[in-house]
Amino acid sequence: MSVTTDRLAIHGGEPAVKRPLNQYKGAALIDEEEKAAVLDVLTAQSLFRYYGPHLLEKTAAFEAGVAAHLRVPYAAACSSGTAALRMGLIALGVGAGDEVIVPATTFIASVNAVVAQGAIPIFAEVDEYLCLDAAAIEPLLTERTRAIMPVHLNGVAVDMHPLMAVARRHDVAVLEDTAQACGSSYRGTKLGTIGDVGAYSFQLEKNITSGDGGLLVTRDEDLYKRAVKYSDQGGQFPIQSGGVRDLVGGEAYLGENLRMTEIAGAILGVQLRRLDAMLERVAQARQTVLSAIDDLPVQFPTPDPDRDQHALGILFYLAAAEQAGDFVHALRAEGVPTAQVYGGKPVYANPQVLEQRTMTRTCPFRCSCTDHRRVSYQMGMCPRTEDLLARSVGVALGPKMDDRDLSDIIRGIRKVAAHLA
Repeated sequence: MSVTTDRLAIHGGEPAVKRPLNQYKGAALIDEEEKAAVLDVLTAQSLFRYYGPHLLEKTAAFEAGVAAHLRVPYAAACSSGTAALRMGLIALGVGAGDEVIVPATTFIASVNAVVAQGAIPIFAEVDEYLCLDAAAIEPLLTERTRAIMPVHLNGVAVDMHPLMAVARRHDVAVLEDTAQACGSSYRGTKLGTIGDVGAYSFQLEKNITSGDGGLLVTRDEDLYKRAVKYSDQGGQFPIQSGGVRDLVGGEAYLGENLRMTEIAGAILGVQLRRLDAMLERVAQARQTVLSAIDDLPVQFPTPDPDRDQHALGILFYLAAAEQAGDFVHALRAEGVPTAQVYGGKPVYANPQVLEQRTMTRTCPFRCSCTDHRRVSYQMGMCPRTEDLLARSVGVALGPKMDDRDLSDIIRGIRKVAAHLA
């Protein structure tokens, strides 16, 4: 394809994209079906999942539907992706002073969930897809390592086969953070169902959405019961409210309320039916764009159909960090939805992580549980990750983008590359 040398929009030229682009996934597909599902719940006056004047059990129906879709026996809906991570860590017995291996590239929620358990995040290098590198895990393992948290980033699967081999060799649990990859697969198996526990998010930007919401899945009945019990006031609610269906039975523990509402469950039940078609549409859009820019002088991750078949956007790297920053600035001016991944910095670059800021004096950073292992974080501790992120350019795609939108995106990328790559 020819290279356009039109004047860049940042220099006063015409932008390549002249109309707003909808980069959202599930949210972009909301229509009358979601409206009707919500209205059903409101009409029934039963917004709480366990009882009401005319309970419809929309949340329970969503749990059953998503469990079947993911091919797992147990699924527990909750209030957010972070809540799902909390439930997973609790189910696995992660507590004060334990260590959890976390990729240096992830959203802050992955770290927050670990710290909320009083556990210590240990940051590991990522690969060219910005996913946890299995080869980086083993040197970080200690007698305190309780879990590994692979994060499937932007629809791309972590290379789970070598990661699971390390985990099983050292008898360490695996909690998959699948917040950004609901419905994606790895070698024919749905992400979130390969490790011991999987956690999903239904926040606005996710593949299916209820504005916020989460899900925990597992093949282990005991882990499921522990997670559900904790998320439902430790199991006290069914005991105290006789007649309410008890999902797991047994004795109560101290817990908290992480339950999903019936409105969220109703919306997600509709969204779930569209998930596969949405992923296929984005995959087609991605292939269209990639095939039109693969001759540009930028570095793309090595194609891997086991991992990237449901990637939700385009990822490539420039030769230098300054070049990447300029590229993103210019591409945004062209109207293309783009950014350096997480601002071009690892998750531990956030000041609250670097400085170990917590709101109370508690584990893991300010308590006797970790006196034996004072962990400090600093820039430079994951140099490969820092280099990749600083040079990264990500372009978002959505299922509502039509051929004209994709052509405009291609034109914008090639236009900027002609000047800056």
